[in-house]
Amino acid sequence: MGSTRPPSDVRIGDFVYLDGVYQRVRDMRSSGTAAHRVLIFAGREPLIIREARITYRPIDFR
Repeated sequence: MGSTRPPSDVRIGDFVYLDGVYQRVRDMRSSGTAAHRVLIFAGREPLIIREARITYRPIDFR
């Protein structure tokens, strides 16, 4: 199950829910402030997020 996260809390490796499927964030860029991020996916155009989105964060075993 995913969580709703603001742009400032999205990380590389998270999965963002877009168009009915989860897309893995491969890279990201700042878009002026922490409230806006440009998310980069494999096989999909970059997406500027300005509001909270449903995301899934894999469990990190360290």
